[in-house]
Amino acid sequence: MINRTLRVARNGYQESAWTKSEILAGLERFFELNNRYPTSREIDKFEFLPSSRSLQRQFGGLVALRKELIPASHADFTRGSFRSNVASETWHRATKYEEEFFNFLQFHFQPFAIHEHKIIRPGNVSSDYYIYLSEKEGVIIDLFYAAHLHSLMGVVNIKLKRYIDLPFTTYLVLVGNHELGLQALLDVMGRRKVSLPENILVDTETHFKESTVFELKQRSKFSI
Repeated sequence: MINRTLRVARNGYQESAWTKSEILAGLERFFELNNRYPTSREIDKFEFLPSSRSLQRQFGGLVALRKELIPASHADFTRGSFRSNVASETWHRATKYEEEFFNFLQFHFQPFAIHEHKIIRPGNVSSDYYIYLSEKEGVIIDLFYAAHLHSLMGVVNIKLKRYIDLPFTTYLVLVGNHELGLQALLDVMGRRKVSLPENILVDTETHFKESTVFELKQRSKFSI
């Protein structure tokens, strides 16, 4: 096997051109750590690889380079069977989290107060859960997954369009990624050019289960 030396990227500084051997070493290192090869966005954050812009300028981009250096790998993460597999994995993951979260809610609220996939009108918006706190008052809970802070902002923006016009307090709850804590989420939301409406709150699964749910129970006529 060829002895390849890892090179550390000097972000923000002018660098000499990377060799294909150095890039391959970085790709292999990423694979060792993650059991898969990186996407273009992940390359920009990985210290043993140049920026995706550099790869585009020097080699025509990540897809073309991976086809040459690692022909047996799936060079493009956006097409074909890879994309289908990701979609299938995402669906199964969402179903699993929804079931687990529903079981959690049943420990805290009477069954008739928990409405799964309730259609909210006006707007015909399908929510993950609507929890009645009284006969006339309730809150919406929407679960979402984000791999990192950058994708989190994009997901929240999509959710915002769905719920912004509804007259209910809405909790957007991050599930499946315990590496992103509540403070990190609040910091990101604090950097938005336009603040979130007061009725839309971003929460983590851990914080919701350890704190938020008890605040809701204090307001609820149907808590257990």
